[in-house]
Amino acid sequence: MRYAVVALLFAALDVLLTAPAHARAQTEVQYPLAEAFSTALRFVRVDRGCKVVDKDADAAFVSFECSDDGGGGKIKRGSLELFKVAGGVRTQVTLGDDTHGMELRWLELYERKLKEELGEPIPVAPPKPAPAPSGKDGGV
Repeated sequence: MRYAVVALLFAALDVLLTAPAHARAQTEVQYPLAEAFSTALRFVRVDRGCKVVDKDADAAFVSFECSDDGGGGKIKRGSLELFKVAGGVRTQVTLGDDTHGMELRWLELYERKLKEELGEPIPVAPPKPAPAPSGKDGGV
């Protein structure tokens, strides 16, 4: 009986460890969040031909469904999320039913669309360093 339980635990562990991992691909772009979001929405709807399931401009995300290109009728789900960071926007794509390579391709095409529609990004100037202390203690 004890061996059966141990064997069952190992089998369960094997299933958990070999389950497909749902990775995410991300990149940073130097565009304002509002413009990056509206471009992302057009990219998902128009360029990729997906149905937008949910979107929120304030939270800067789009979740979508796409038909399988093979014509088998399988629906693929995914999301595109944007996060404001210093110097621009971090873009993250999650395609639950596709490979990490496909997620990277989506990011590549999205960045291309940003450049086509908004032009080259304007580099953000680095923050100015804090002034160095003068070394005077004010007579104290």
